[in-house]
Amino acid sequence: MWKFVETFNTRKFTEICDDLLAPSSLVGPSLAQVTGPAGRGKSSAARFYAINNSAVIYLAPMLTRTPAMVLREICFELSGLRPARTDNCLDVIGDEMSKERKLIIIDESDLLEIRCLELLRNVNESFACPILLIGEDNLKRKIGTRRRLFSRVRHRLEFKPINQIDIVCLFKAALGNKINADVASAIHKHALGDWRPVLNVAVALERTLKTSNLKEITLEMVNNVTKNA
Repeated sequence: MWKFVETFNTRKFTEICDDLLAPSSLVGPSLAQVTGPAGRGKSSAARFYAINNSAVIYLAPMLTRTPAMVLREICFELSGLRPARTDNCLDVIGDEMSKERKLIIIDESDLLEIRCLELLRNVNESFACPILLIGEDNLKRKIGTRRRLFSRVRHRLEFKPINQIDIVCLFKAALGNKINADVASAIHKHALGDWRPVLNVAVALERTLKTSNLKEITLEMVNNVTKNA
């Protein structure tokens, strides 16, 4: 059974979310940005936090996102409604935030137009609702081009590449298998700092263990799996 693995990245992510939800964040800006290349675990951390916290709404990636579409999705997550007009959307967001302040997490925010990011800044300021933007490195560039946005970012987190300890923890938590340093090193080298190759290797190794009726993951197994990846 696959389990969420806590890492340095996810601990920092949780700390930022907790701070944005705290009453103290009503003083000063309450925007945050979380960036890093694809595969570092940003979305997984966001989904896990949202699932385990009723005061969070998570907007998954969408192929097309106009400002109006983003507002409607926020409204839907808050109230189950998707008003057609922008002003009605803002009314719903204001009403819902006055009932219960919630953290809005928007994934793949680097794909949003700058006017949409500016709109989210206005929503944040108008209704005191904390917003966390997740994206690849282009998000930093976009926010950096607007002083109004950049100056209001309370937290900035760059997801670091995964390390060997993260990999060891994953195999222990997900497979109940304690891998040695050579095995962890080989997987780490293959992954190039991203989680997705690690998960693919783990699935393949789990299958190998089951079919061969073995208990221990060897370096030879890893080499065979990564050679064909």
